[in-house]
Amino acid sequence: MSNIQSKGLNIMLFLERIIFALAFVYLAVGEALHLNAFIQNGIDIGLPYAHFICTAVVVLTFVFSAFILIGYLWKTACFGLMFITLFSGFFFFAGAVNKVNIVGVLFSFVILINFLMLGSGQISLSYWLYKRSQKRYKRLKDLI
Repeated sequence: MSNIQSKGLNIMLFLERIIFALAFVYLAVGEALHLNAFIQNGIDIGLPYAHFICTAVVVLTFVFSAFILIGYLWKTACFGLMFITLFSGFFFFAGAVNKVNIVGVLFSFVILINFLMLGSGQISLSYWLYKRSQKRYKRLKDLI
């Protein structure tokens, strides 16, 4: 792969991360604004500790979205958002009015699988930390 193609791929991955992180922040804001309905859906379905779990889901959506945005703990953030997407799709959109939104939830799940396969790219905190650790390892190896 040429250097120009590599730069283009990294820029594309960075732009995808920005757009997708903003989409999940939008989802989290919607869940936060309708937190009582979110919790009530969980209670109606029989979710134990619905108040705690639903609130934690909203907070973790914000946290994992931030991780996706900066490209840190990539696999953990993707798997966390996959779990949260399925959870939110089941509980938050469990009402009869919101069943149309399940398509968006499934679409988000597919994009997260795509993210896992592509990685975070070179414009990310994980890549920067990896390069830094490689330099440190090389210096230590040269000393020995």
